[in-house]
Amino acid sequence: MSRNTFAIIIGFLVLASGAFVTWRTIVRLTPPPTPKATVTIPEGWTVAQVNDLLKKKGVLVDRELPLVLEGYLFPDTYEFFLGSSVDVVQNRFLDNLQNQLGDLGLTLETEQAKEILTMASLIQLEIKQAGEMRVASGLLWKRIDAGIPLQVDATLCYVKSQAGEACLPLRGADKTIESPYNTYLYQGLPPGPVANPGLDAIKAATDPARSPYWYYLSDPKTGRTIFARTLDEHNQNVIKYLSE
Repeated sequence: MSRNTFAIIIGFLVLASGAFVTWRTIVRLTPPPTPKATVTIPEGWTVAQVNDLLKKKGVLVDRELPLVLEGYLFPDTYEFFLGSSVDVVQNRFLDNLQNQLGDLGLTLETEQAKEILTMASLIQLEIKQAGEMRVASGLLWKRIDAGIPLQVDATLCYVKSQAGEACLPLRGADKTIESPYNTYLYQGLPPGPVANPGLDAIKAATDPARSPYWYYLSDPKTGRTIFARTLDEHNQNVIKYLSE
């Protein structure tokens, strides 16, 4: 082997060795990727349910989203870093909600948006089929304008949940529970949302449909909403669909 060939080989080995050392240095200096979790929030969940899921997924560790965010955690699929701060998680939800409301001409931090989200939360929990939401919205807004209590069972469930009680069964005595959220006792909307509504419910709250209806109930077998024009008609529907 000539001296030149030997020198070339030695030079190549030195370069290769240096490249290997540089690669090892880069590997050491590059931090491992931060683990993430993909989280899907169903429509109609409460803040308490969202907190339980985020803790189960490892997104929130030792803190929780505050209850004042009820109605403001827009149901969607999110990706969070594990061990995220409450502020980061909260802002992701609020930014998403503002984008959704902005498309409807609403601003997040307004009384109008709060009223829409409150109504939407009632619609979300009460009406199963999206095609019936606008009719229910018109009915509920009409009752408010007429000074008739909304009498929405979902608000009773919310009151009971705040006391650590299960929603069902609903009894006559539940309608007398003292709470500003009890829409059997108090006219108008409750003080705030009782769940986190999805886009269909929010759109229905902003765009109610006119109808001759004043009452409704849900068929427990089909989930279909049964509307009624008069109290007598509604009472007949109660017997037909809810009597065992």
